[in-house]
Amino acid sequence: MPTAINEQIKILAELQKVDSEIYRLRKELAGIPALQKKVEDDFEKKKAGMKAAEADLKAAQLKQKEKEGELASKEEKIKKLQGQLYSLKTNKEYTAMDLEIKGLKADNSLIEEEILRSFDGVEAAKAKCAAEKEALVIEEKKSKEETAVHTKRAAELTAAAAELDEKRKAYLPNIDPKLLSQYERVLKGREGLALVPVRNNSCGGCHIGLPPQTVNEVMMQEKLIFCEECARILYWMP
Repeated sequence: MPTAINEQIKILAELQKVDSEIYRLRKELAGIPALQKKVEDDFEKKKAGMKAAEADLKAAQLKQKEKEGELASKEEKIKKLQGQLYSLKTNKEYTAMDLEIKGLKADNSLIEEEILRSFDGVEAAKAKCAAEKEALVIEEKKSKEETAVHTKRAAELTAAAAELDEKRKAYLPNIDPKLLSQYERVLKGREGLALVPVRNNSCGGCHIGLPPQTVNEVMMQEKLIFCEECARILYWMP
């Protein structure tokens, strides 16, 4: 019986190496969607930046157009009042209209200053748009390259895991079904690490110190011994 368990544990140890690699590959594979999502999110942020820059440019151009329209309207009114100025019959009417014309001209001076500032705003917005467009082109190229890398890596991981799945099948007929069932139950519950060696009288999985009696039982290899802390199967490695 000890020899049988000893041989079974040797096979399980080899199977554990394969399973550890399978779990490692699948863990990396499971992380790829998150990496790809970050790539897509970064690209969407750049697109949003471009849209915001375009909206700012449109707003600046609209403001400039509104001010130019306001200036044209006031100039038209000044022209009209000036045409009426000399047809007035009293000094009082003349003075009042002249003051109104001067007020409109003063308003126009302020509007003209605002229009000049708006030119600067429009140019700055255009420059921002150009910069965001350039950044978007770069980010799009980067996004495509990183997506290609992730796609290729996912294919490599899938192929490698499939190859190891086939390899592990060769071990299964040589393992007692009951023992295999116990091993696979622990394997699933402990994320790919079911069988661990005893190192320095401690569990090789959770690293908790083991009672001397447990260590002795592991060394005897007469039955499967489980770590009381993490429930992994223990084996002796000279």
